[in-house]
Amino acid sequence: MQLRKRGADMRTSTPILVLLVGLILILYILFLPPAEREDLLSGAPGGGGIVVPPGGGPIGGGVVIIDKYVGSLHAQGPGAIEHSIPSTTVFTAVNTEEVKFIDSMLVKKGAFSNQEATLSFRADQSVAKNYLLTFNVEDAKGPLQIFLNGYLIFEREITSRSPEPIKLPQEHLQVDNEIMFKSGSAGWTFWEANRYQLRNILVSADVTSYEGSRSEQHFTIPVDEYEQMEKATLQFVPQCDPTQSGRLTITVNGQLLFAGFIDCGVATRQDIAKTVLNAGDNAISFTSSQGSYLLDHIQVTSQLEEGDYPVFYFNLPPDMFEQVNVFAGRIVMTLRFTEGNQAKRGSVIVNGYQDSFQTSSYYYQATLDPNVLIPNANSIQIIPEGAPLHVAQLRVELLG
Repeated sequence: MQLRKRGADMRTSTPILVLLVGLILILYILFLPPAEREDLLSGAPGGGGIVVPPGGGPIGGGVVIIDKYVGSLHAQGPGAIEHSIPSTTVFTAVNTEEVKFIDSMLVKKGAFSNQEATLSFRADQSVAKNYLLTFNVEDAKGPLQIFLNGYLIFEREITSRSPEPIKLPQEHLQVDNEIMFKSGSAGWTFWEANRYQLRNILVSADVTSYEGSRSEQHFTIPVDEYEQMEKATLQFVPQCDPTQSGRLTITVNGQLLFAGFIDCGVATRQDIAKTVLNAGDNAISFTSSQGSYLLDHIQVTSQLEEGDYPVFYFNLPPDMFEQVNVFAGRIVMTLRFTEGNQAKRGSVIVNGYQDSFQTSSYYYQATLDPNVLIPNANSIQIIPEGAPLHVAQLRVELLG
């Protein structure tokens, strides 16, 4: 009877004992350090993390294992960065302009009189074409002779008050020119005089205006992008009339990139060497020699080099390794940056184990988890995230 009662008492106390043990385990887990609690619950081997922030400011004074200058580290971008440039139009306009004008002149020729008239003008055939001579006739008798720089270009009797324009031959034009007007001989009727009274004598030409033939656009390449750049590419689509378009010239920062004819409506690509570009402001200009171009979808694309982050090695002799693992020594890593008060984000990879960090201080310091360290050769790699990291010093030392 008593045995039965004792058995009943034992059955009653067993659940209470299990409950107490479970409560003790829960309290134990709750009071563990976060990293150890996470490893215990997740079952991850070897401590799981890499760096355990010790708190407080930077500390030192231990045995220096490695002390290195790192430099600037840039996060790997998308491989290419595009700079869109507004569309622009370049064109050359051809206008008929007055070169020289004389209100009136009289030429005559007879037995006892001979009167000639001249008109002088300058010609610039680099910008002007199709030189024409026009005039009105108020009084006419006999043939009229017209000479350009001594070459006879017109000889006949004019019966119209507004004769057709006379084209001045291009091969006879010079920089300084003279047109001479003469009245032809009266022949055997020597007692009569031939004469021409001319009004509104005009030399005109088709002059090309280049005021709108050049367009300059600007774009900016940040310093960080420029440092990673391998080369750049210019791409645009020219809209134009192939029967009227001329040569298109493209310069970047004053250096010739392209000069020639391009296909209207077809996307055009030109590589730009990095040495032509600047970190900061860049100027690109388009110039048309003839016709009109609408340059659309203009884009400069920076081709970036692949990021190559240096790996730093340090040696942890067996006695140091034993001091860390047995005698609670600490391996402390310190990163010193070139600027403070700026957000800095990145990751530290130790022997293949990676942890992230974020700081706005000049320093970032953390204790390396002994579970990821090995005797002798160890490696550290720093990977930036977002903005570049400018690391003046990487130091690893043994404390404790």
